[in-house]
Amino acid sequence: MLQRPSPLAVPVRALAVWRTRGARYVWHKALRRSLGRWPGWKRRLVYADPRSYWTLRGGDDYFREQEGQHARTERAEWLAERIARYRPSSILEVGCGYGKQLRALRRYLDVPMVGVDFSSTQLERARAYLGGAEHIELVLASGRALPFADGAFDLVLTSAVILHNPPTQAELIRREVIRVSSRLTAHNEDTDLSYNRYGYDTAAWYRAAGIAVAEFGPIPVEPAHSQFCVAEPWRR
Repeated sequence: MLQRPSPLAVPVRALAVWRTRGARYVWHKALRRSLGRWPGWKRRLVYADPRSYWTLRGGDDYFREQEGQHARTERAEWLAERIARYRPSSILEVGCGYGKQLRALRRYLDVPMVGVDFSSTQLERARAYLGGAEHIELVLASGRALPFADGAFDLVLTSAVILHNPPTQAELIRREVIRVSSRLTAHNEDTDLSYNRYGYDTAAWYRAAGIAVAEFGPIPVEPAHSQFCVAEPWRR
């Protein structure tokens, strides 16, 4: 027989979270949970500023949520294996989060890797998650202004990052990704629109810009609205 949670359980948990993460985090989480039926308001009130959203959401709660989804691990492994086929000599991941994709890539490739994220809480979790992985550097920075020289990396990757940004910001990130890549760019970006996703056909964007696309298509482990795309900016 299922036991109902104590009426005091939720307030007690909220108080504990308030003490560890602060009132702003508690308010942010309450809005995320209560506005599911009003996606327009959820976009305006919760997701208007992606940096603030991911700084507040990042950390232990998000880590447990993602690690509890087997499909996320399958996706990371599929992407790592696919990217490894191109034999990149160095990799930059823009929007690396807590480092799940970087750790999957390390199992396939022994090359220098750098992860960039604009969320300090995500990077804090990444430092713990990637603690045993060698030659992976983590940098606090925005994908709209990457602190690297032109062509600094053989392959530059984004995974569910550009889709969270409105069109003008998404354009800046794509241009920066191309700028710091010397050979390849790779993307896992959904194409559907929701409260926290704008959705983009990345392959179509590259073709419209006159950039060669090496491959594109849905990710088998989550085919709905997903798109994996590899482009070759050097072949314009």
